[in-house]
Amino acid sequence: MDDIDEVLYTVGEVAALFRITVRTLHHWEAQGLLSPTWRSWSNYRLYTEEDCARVQKILIYRATGMKLTDIKQLLDGAASDIEHLQRQRESLLAQRDNLSEMLAAIDTLMEDAMNKRKLTVEEIGEIVGDGNFAAYQQEAEEAYGSSGDWAMYQQRTADWSKQNWSDAQAAVAEVEKELAQAVAGGVAADSEEAQGLVEKHRAALSAFFPVTPAKHFLISRGYVADERFRAHYEAQQEGLAQWVADAIEHAAKVQGVDTANPEWK
Repeated sequence: MDDIDEVLYTVGEVAALFRITVRTLHHWEAQGLLSPTWRSWSNYRLYTEEDCARVQKILIYRATGMKLTDIKQLLDGAASDIEHLQRQRESLLAQRDNLSEMLAAIDTLMEDAMNKRKLTVEEIGEIVGDGNFAAYQQEAEEAYGSSGDWAMYQQRTADWSKQNWSDAQAAVAEVEKELAQAVAGGVAADSEEAQGLVEKHRAALSAFFPVTPAKHFLISRGYVADERFRAHYEAQQEGLAQWVADAIEHAAKVQGVDTANPEWK
């Protein structure tokens, strides 16, 4: 001991320096992970600066979630730093993905809990990105308020969350995108491809209430007659409003709808 001229630290000093407990240092020693270089004449542990540097490395590796046995292999040179770190990185990425899924699930549960309060018409308009949603709702209620379909629409959407509204809007928007692409690509309104898109469009609308071919046809008349709806479609693709109306009319006729005297059924 008389020949030692380097700075030495007691177990208490090392614990205080790295903000860990003495018990932790003892545990690491028992695991063969860290052994003080020196002992005093009274058999007290004495740590060198090199020992302290090893403590710091252990703490850094522990911060990655690495097991003590793996850290020991790394520090003793029994394993490749890169290989171990790569495996640990992959493990952490998997944990991150799991945590992301858990957080998403919690967010959904929280949103569902919060949305026991019915969303206002204005809030729904913000979610679906339609500033005129409230006006459309009022018009629809005046026209169909006494119908079974309006009651069905109210019942289906009464407990919808923001995500439900967003998903329904996304489904309609996706079909409209495909319809616009069909027009841009020169697809005929009476073609089989157009009829497939018409069915997808009808299915998207049926998320709100059952839309039969006859109802679909009557709804489509507004795409041309109502300037607001026409502008909505024309903004996506020139000629889209009329093409959609024609395609829906053709599909309705194929399915036996009397388009000359259509009934809401």
